[in-house]
This record gives sequence, C-alpha cells and structure tokens, in this order.
Amino acid sequence: MKTFLILSLLLSVFALNGCSSLVEKDESKWTVKEFYDHAKEAYNSEQWETAIKYYEKLQSYFPYGKYAEQSYLELAYAYYKYDEPESAKRELAEFIRLYPKHRAIPYALYLKALAADSINKSWFDSWLTDPAYRDMASTEDAYQDYMELINRFPTSKYAAASRKRLIILRNRLARHEYQVATYYYKRKAYLAAANRARLVVTNYPRSIVNMDSLILMRDSYQKLGMKTNADNVQKVIDFNQKRNKNSELDSANQDGA
Repeated sequence: MKTFLILSLLLSVFALNGCSSLVEKDESKWTVKEFYDHAKEAYNSEQWETAIKYYEKLQSYFPYGKYAEQSYLELAYAYYKYDEPESAKRELAEFIRLYPKHRAIPYALYLKALAADSINKSWFDSWLTDPAYRDMASTEDAYQDYMELINRFPTSKYAAASRKRLIILRNRLARHEYQVATYYYKRKAYLAAANRARLVVTNYPRSIVNMDSLILMRDSYQKLGMKTNADNVQKVIDFNQKRNKNSELDSANQDGA
C-alpha cells in the first residue's frame, strides 16, 4: 500500500512538472508563429502592452518573413492605441521603407498621419491650449502624410477621411503662422510680419485666416512705406471680397429658386 502511494505521488510530481514545462516554455525556443499567435491574441483582446511585448520580441528574433512584415502594421496600431504615437510613426516609416509596393501602403500612410496628428492631444493640452499655439512639427508631419496619401492613392478608402483632416490641419497651420505674423506686427517688426502673412496666403490660400493675413500684409507694407506693395495686396483683397459677395448672391438666388 505504501509503495502504491509513493508511486502515485511520484507520478503526480512528474505530471505537474511536465505541464509546467509546457506552459513555461523558454521564449527563446518559440517559433515565429508562436510569437505571432501570442501577440495577435493580445492584440485582438486590446491588451496593447502585452501585444507590444510579443510583437517586439517577434521582430527581434525573426526580423524577416511574412509574420515580421505583418507585425509592423499591427505593432504600429498597438503603439497608437497605447498612446505611443512616436513609436507608431517609427514602425510605419520603417514598413513604408521596407515594403514600398505593399498593398497596405495607403493604410500605413493613414495610420502614420493619425499618429502624428495625435501628438500633443492629451486632455490637458485640449483644455488649456489652442491647437494653433502648440508645436506644429507633428501637425506638419500629419499634413504631409495625408497629402501623400491623397496624391498617390486618390481612390483609396482612406482618401475621403484624409481630405477632411487636411482641411482641419490646413486651418490650424495657417492660424499658427497668422498668430506669429500678428506677434511680429505688434512688436513693430513689420517686414517679418508681412513675410509671415504672405506665407499664409501662399501656402494655405483657402484657409479661414486668408483674408486676415492679406489685411495684415497690407497694413505691414503701409507701415513700411511700401505703397506699391500695399496697393497690390489691396487689389487682391478687393478681388476676393467681390468674389465672396458674388458667391453669396449666387447661393441666395439658388435658395430662392
């Protein structure tokens, strides 16, 4: 009887050790598919930190092949959802560099733009700071990525959303430049103000501060005694005002028809 009990205990210990070894298999011995399956399971469950850990290890152990290729996109999205937009941008830039003809390039550009667009968008920034006063580097990056997507893939399913974001970012960038121009004007740096206002009109001609920038440019030239320049800008102002008035009349006539 004692012999039977001892034998049973030994078998139980061996069984437990066997199960434990299966569960705690050394990750360095995992196949690429095992890494990917663990990462994908966490990804699908929105466990972003865990997913990031496994995708990073997959790329470290298996930098080439179809799983590594797919991991760039999924790791980038996990970074984006985990509020690490800079890391997401890095992964997507590398994916675009390595696979320039990949069918997912439109998606990669769109996600890269979203990641750049999300930088400095914490609740504190949103509450305290006008977007036009924030660092514009990430906004400019997002703007360029949206532009590239629209120019290269105009029929992509991401193009329409990109066009909408472009309008928002264009106005944000234009407002930023206009505020800088206003800053110079208030400090009587009229030439710098005129140049900055001209940048708004040239780079963002359909922005919401286009007319304000033209007026600021005209006023700056007047302060500098540059009458010809001021008169030329006034002609542009008059033309735009007349065009806007005609557009309003056309709209009113259509509404009354």
